[in-house]
Amino acid sequence: MSDELRLRIAWALTLSGAVLYFPANTIPVMTISLPGKIEPLTVMGGVMELYRSGLPPVAAIVFLASVAVPALKVLALLWLLSRHGSGVLVRRRISVHAFLVRIGTWAMIDLFLLSILAAVGQLGVLAGVQAEPGALFFGAMILCVLYAAEVYKPHMVWQDLDTYEPA
Repeated sequence: MSDELRLRIAWALTLSGAVLYFPANTIPVMTISLPGKIEPLTVMGGVMELYRSGLPPVAAIVFLASVAVPALKVLALLWLLSRHGSGVLVRRRISVHAFLVRIGTWAMIDLFLLSILAAVGQLGVLAGVQAEPGALFFGAMILCVLYAAEVYKPHMVWQDLDTYEPA
């Protein structure tokens, strides 16, 4: 695959991830059924529910992993791709790319936990957890960003440099 094609695919995946970020965080990702209460929850709704349940550290971790980190990954990829071909901040861009690749697969832990909750959370009349369409948007957003970072190879940061200015 040519580097030009890789760049175009990385752009397409990154922009798709940016577009999918909004429905992933506004459409319910799961429905929790408790006696007398059925509540569809968005990602932020889940964070708030954890906080109200007396679990602020867990709520903070879910917020970071499910809201902040995906947003930062999309923004970092947009920054990285918008600087393609520039000799400015080359070392920093290499570091950002390495960081994106390193943390990429950890974003899937949210969907793994949701699938565990849905499988184990079927407690008959006591409680239940059901995945909702927002989980599909969330998974698609995570995959787009993950693959965008994988398609854009580190050597492409150095490609087509007119002049090199050390950062």
